[in-house]
Amino acid sequence: MSNSNISLEIQVNGMPYIFNVDATDGSESELTNLVSNRGIGDTFSSGGVVQMARTGYCENYAISGIRLLNEQGNVAYQFPVVNLESQNVNSPFVVNCPVGLNFKLVATTSASLA
Repeated sequence: MSNSNISLEIQVNGMPYIFNVDATDGSESELTNLVSNRGIGDTFSSGGVVQMARTGYCENYAISGIRLLNEQGNVAYQFPVVNLESQNVNSPFVVNCPVGLNFKLVATTSASLA
């Protein structure tokens, strides 16, 4: 088993945030707010809108990108990821996806696929 650092820059309600995690390969890991160390659902418990995002970064291969799960555990949005050693992060792009209490940002990585 190895670890992969994953990070994602988003803009919610006009403010920038970075969420990240040191993910254990092969298992689903939740990204947390870099400043508060809280999940996206706790950070925006009163609701908000993810207006913009920048392609996420992953040291290894993220099997299904970075997924924003709603309160029922369904995929509300799927963010693409890149490996910075092989390509550059894209310019910010429009998302316009609501976020609120009990939402999660998750990713599953695999070093063997990198």
